[in-house]
Amino acid sequence: MQTKHFGNSMQTYTIGSILSESPVLIGVVEDSLWCAPEQAGDPGQTHPVYFVIWHRILAGVYLDAAQAEERLRTVDRFDLIAWLDRAQTKSQRWESRFHRLSADIRALHWHQTEGEPATEREASLRRLRYSLADDILQADDPLGVILKMHEADQDESVDLA
Repeated sequence: MQTKHFGNSMQTYTIGSILSESPVLIGVVEDSLWCAPEQAGDPGQTHPVYFVIWHRILAGVYLDAAQAEERLRTVDRFDLIAWLDRAQTKSQRWESRFHRLSADIRALHWHQTEGEPATEREASLRRLRYSLADDILQADDPLGVILKMHEADQDESVDLA
């Protein structure tokens, strides 16, 4: 869903995400969720949705106010540690993926712009440092193949942009 309560940044948030533009430090933020009509001519329906905010961290999303209030009362430091662990793991995974993608693009650039290496030693060092599979190098769109290899997995998340 989309909301303007946490800024106009088109960000995707999950439980444990920091909401730097949250209107509250600790509390429940109410918004409404519009559901598309099931039949032609039906205007659709809006339902209340409640965001649980704990020290500007998204702690839960509920359709029931009482459940949201209960979640707010039961958030503890172990939740914070789990959220921090998940965020750091995700950050490390993205950094690692970025470095692998960057290395493959640099290797492709080298193969497309550099001439033959001057010496056998230089050739072996370049192959070691800039190795790409022949099927990538011989593809009609080698960059497209590299990008396809590095596509992100779809994470389950809540879009609150």
